[in-house]
Amino acid sequence: MGLLLLVPLLLLPGSYGLPFYNGFYYSNSANDQNPGNGHGKDLLNGVKLVVETPDETLFTYQGASVILPCRYRYEPALVSPRRVRIKWWKLSENGAPEKDVLVAIGLRHRSFGDYQGRVHLRQDKEHDVSLEIQDLRLQDYGRYRCEVIDGLEDESGLVELELRGWDCVSSYLSHILGRQFGHRGR
Repeated sequence: MGLLLLVPLLLLPGSYGLPFYNGFYYSNSANDQNPGNGHGKDLLNGVKLVVETPDETLFTYQGASVILPCRYRYEPALVSPRRVRIKWWKLSENGAPEKDVLVAIGLRHRSFGDYQGRVHLRQDKEHDVSLEIQDLRLQDYGRYRCEVIDGLEDESGLVELELRGWDCVSSYLSHILGRQFGHRGR
């Protein structure tokens, strides 16, 4: 009886030298050559995910639109494209919780909180995951993290955004002073 059960199991895919799929690919062959197949194996073979963001601070004005640049690439380059998950969030200041801004997979995306309807990914060029923020508000200044997630591998970069102009200064002072004295700021 045990032998009759074992024979059908040996004939199933993945049980005899074939790849096994459960969301990730595994292979029983030590010599499997599979460059850039989009299934995560390259990460074990020395392919590195690299995220690029600008080193310098970006300056803009309240009410304007801005693009927070972020691109990614693989070293060495892959033969086939991969489906990655993108996450943008604003880093906290003074112990406040971080704010999710946007998450995306392919053309599907979701924005959060005050950013709803004001943010989207550029995705004009391959591997471009820059974030566009429209109608900038005083509370939008700060540091943003762009994270690219490819299976179990993830890398990220920081973009710093500062607002300039007298309107920003006066709005900020009004906001802070109003809070100190129990009044609402602008």
